[in-house]
Amino acid sequence: MYRSFKVSNYRCFDDLTIAELERVNLIAGMNNVGKTALLEALFLHCGAYNPELTLRVDAFRGIEIKRLEPEPWKGTPWDWLFHQFDTSKVIEMVGEDTITGRRVLRLEILKDPSELKHIELPVRGGLDDKGILKDSDRRYSVSTSESVKVLRLKYEDPQLKKDYLMLLDQKGLHMSPIPPAPPFPAFFQGARMRISPKEEAEHFGRLVVRKEQDAVLRVLQLSEPKLERLTTVFVADVPMLYGEVGTGHLIPLPLMGEGMVRLADLVLQIGNARGGVMLVDEIENGLHHSILPRVWQAIGEVARQFDVQVFATTHSLECIIAAHRAFSENPPYDFRLHRLERVGETIRAVTYDRETLQAAIEAELEVR
Repeated sequence: MYRSFKVSNYRCFDDLTIAELERVNLIAGMNNVGKTALLEALFLHCGAYNPELTLRVDAFRGIEIKRLEPEPWKGTPWDWLFHQFDTSKVIEMVGEDTITGRRVLRLEILKDPSELKHIELPVRGGLDDKGILKDSDRRYSVSTSESVKVLRLKYEDPQLKKDYLMLLDQKGLHMSPIPPAPPFPAFFQGARMRISPKEEAEHFGRLVVRKEQDAVLRVLQLSEPKLERLTTVFVADVPMLYGEVGTGHLIPLPLMGEGMVRLADLVLQIGNARGGVMLVDEIENGLHHSILPRVWQAIGEVARQFDVQVFATTHSLECIIAAHRAFSENPPYDFRLHRLERVGETIRAVTYDRETLQAAIEAELEVR
């Protein structure tokens, strides 16, 4: 579990440190102060060895990269990840956690010919007997191609220090070497995104196998008290979650409203992230303010049950107050509010513990 996190030269952050992290962390702040960017940075850091994740973070904001073209006169697909688009600097992310200790992730775009000439890739051959493009025994230097783009990920922890490259050339994307699986699972729930019905059903199925599906039902009953059970139904060979609400008919989960889908996605991903991290952008979306205290109570209980650390953002004062009261009335108080604020050209984090947040709420101070 993260205890502190530092990010430099990423998006809007020149240098940001956020400390005193808890089991459940709520990130507040004005528009364009970096709340979503902080979740992105944490997502990349959770991925540890995988530079390909840098191409996914824009999708969390609704931006899909349809085509990658490595023309010499264009920038790279990673330019807008760098603070003020300055690709001469290095993005650095440092996390202190309770298991591995200090883990450092650095991202840099390689441009120096003296570095590029030492990078070689296999020449793509024909198709194998399964129709998959295979690599030949021959290799070529990336310095022979003026249009190649190279991102280097440098990873370091107390037991491992290794570089991973992602290269874009006329034949597509290449990874060298192929990165291993991340050290722990992490899920990102975007503000206006939902997981597919198939993925939703697969997440539920894994909980059923472990006999842990009741956690999902309890949370969804906060939004729909009549919900009696959940089950998977195949429609045109595609699995989808259905619920029984006492009408005599099973109802597809999406027909029960945005709040139900939002809650289902949240708890299903927490349940499948055991020992890992859950990142949620604008957590109050689709949820009525009256159920927010019970939702936060449930998030705390489920996060502890599956040993998951939660990071969420919000614009809502009601959401902040509901979280504070839920954890105050249902100990332990393993919750922190972190407010991002801009001071000149710098963004800093202000952390509120239980007593400070209670005093700020009573004094009606701005904590959003």
